[in-house]
Amino acid sequence: MQDPPHADTLRFAALFAMDRKDTKEHLEDLRLPPAVVGRAYRELATVHRCIGNTSVILDRLKAHPTPVSTVLDIGCGYGALLEEIQRRLSVNVIGVDLRVPPQPGPVPIVTRDATRDPLPVADVAISVLVAHHLSPSEIVRLIRNVSLTSRRLILPDLVRHRFPLLLFRAFVCPLVSEITACDGVTSFRRAYTAQELGAIVAAAVNGSRARVVHSVSPFYIRQVVDISW
Repeated sequence: MQDPPHADTLRFAALFAMDRKDTKEHLEDLRLPPAVVGRAYRELATVHRCIGNTSVILDRLKAHPTPVSTVLDIGCGYGALLEEIQRRLSVNVIGVDLRVPPQPGPVPIVTRDATRDPLPVADVAISVLVAHHLSPSEIVRLIRNVSLTSRRLILPDLVRHRFPLLLFRAFVCPLVSEITACDGVTSFRRAYTAQELGAIVAAAVNGSRARVVHSVSPFYIRQVVDISW
């Protein structure tokens, strides 16, 4: 019996397939000491710059069709990305997170659950590598909640694929702390494929006039969902 068309391609893709494992990460433990959390957030900020996530956000904000005065970062950690946005683009910024820094920093951060609590008004909301922490229904609620107070949401996240996971293990894990390395591996395994995230976003904006642009970078380094209302 002959193999079906594209059988070799399907077998190759299957080699990289991973089932989603929704395992909690160390940084989701709100009991972690601030010093440990602070080090992990500093490492993550460096990783985001090195792999291009920071540039993706800055470039899209610069290319926004109308002037941006306020940017909201959902899941902002201690606000490193907001500091860079404020410095590079001279805009107002505000962060939202379940955990706020132990001491006030240079950017304002408020405690909110972005899937259900009222959010600050902003021209553009961003949420970097947060989606994989959420269930499909929570992602839907997040998107709909953001639409109440922002005209745009830029949502970069990981892709659940073995190739970027192998790159992360080889080039990032040896350079960061054990917590950051372990959480990174866990993040890839709990991330959504592009098809899965696309279907979730489609359900979230169904019945609205939202415009969605969903892209996947080469080597599955990231996927970016860009929603405008």
